[in-house]
Amino acid sequence: MKKGALGFETWYATAYGARWPALKAALVAPRTHVAVYNPYTDRPPIQTTTGIPGITFAHARAPHWPPPHPNTHGLMEYYLLDAASILPVEALAIQPGERVVDLCAAPGGKSLLCAYKLAGTGLLVANDRSTLRRQRIQRIMSDYLPENVRANVHITGHDATRWSLHERDCYDKVLLDAPCSSERHVLEHPNELANWAPGRTKALAVTQFAMLASALDIVKVGGRIVYSTCALSPLENDDVIAKLHKKRPGRFQLHHPTFAIGSHTDYGWQVLPDQDGWGPFYLAVIQRIA
Repeated sequence: MKKGALGFETWYATAYGARWPALKAALVAPRTHVAVYNPYTDRPPIQTTTGIPGITFAHARAPHWPPPHPNTHGLMEYYLLDAASILPVEALAIQPGERVVDLCAAPGGKSLLCAYKLAGTGLLVANDRSTLRRQRIQRIMSDYLPENVRANVHITGHDATRWSLHERDCYDKVLLDAPCSSERHVLEHPNELANWAPGRTKALAVTQFAMLASALDIVKVGGRIVYSTCALSPLENDDVIAKLHKKRPGRFQLHHPTFAIGSHTDYGWQVLPDQDGWGPFYLAVIQRIA
C-alpha cells in the first residue's frame, strides 16, 4: 500500500467505494457547529426549534456562531461542537449520582456535557495523559461550571490502556472517545496528508483495543461503555468491537440506539457528513454483563 496523498486516496476509495468522492468533498467543506446552552448561566435557554431531535441538551444550530462570551457571573453561555460528537454522551444515559470516567477527555467538550448530566452529583473523572491537554480541560471546566459543580470533577493524567491495573469494577459509565486517525484533520493539513501511511490506522486500532479492554474491566457489571472515534477507517470502528467479541466473549452485550442523524453499522452507529451533514463520527454502546 502506497503512502502519502495517493495512498490515502486509494485506502479510503477502497473502503467506501463509489461513495468516497462525495464523502471526501464533504470532509473538506466548511464545518457547521451546534451551540449547547450552558444551564449554569442566567441567559434564557436557546430555542430548540432549530435543533436536532434526540439531543436532550438545550441547543441550536446555525451556519455561523460568534465566539461565546462570559455572562455576569463569568461563565460562558454556550459551547460549540459538532452535533455528532454529542451522541456518545446521550448514549451513555448518565443519571445523577453516578460515577463516570472520560478516559480520553481532551479537549473537554464531552466531559463538560457529562458534567451537565451529573448536575453536581456523583463523580466525573476527566482523564488525559497530556499536561497541555489537561490544562485545556481545566480551562473549560472553569469557564463553564460554577465552583460547587467543579468540586465533583477530577482531572487526571493516567494511561487509559493500563487503568485496569489500578482500578476495577468501579464506574457506572465509561466514555472512551479514543485517539484516532481523524481523517478530516489529515485532509485539512497538507503535511499530515503527505506523511500518511496505512500503518498509522493499524497501530491506532491496536491502542484503541487496549483502551477498550481496560474500560471493560473498570466499568461495573451492568454498567455501560460508549466507544467512539471521529475516524473513517473501519479498522478503528467496527473492527475494534469485533476484536472485543473475539477476545472477551461472554463479558458484554451491545446496545443499538437509533439517533436522528446517522445510521447503523454492524456493531454501532456512524454519522458521515455527505449524507448527514455532521461528523464523521462512530460510536458503539457496550454493557458489561460479566
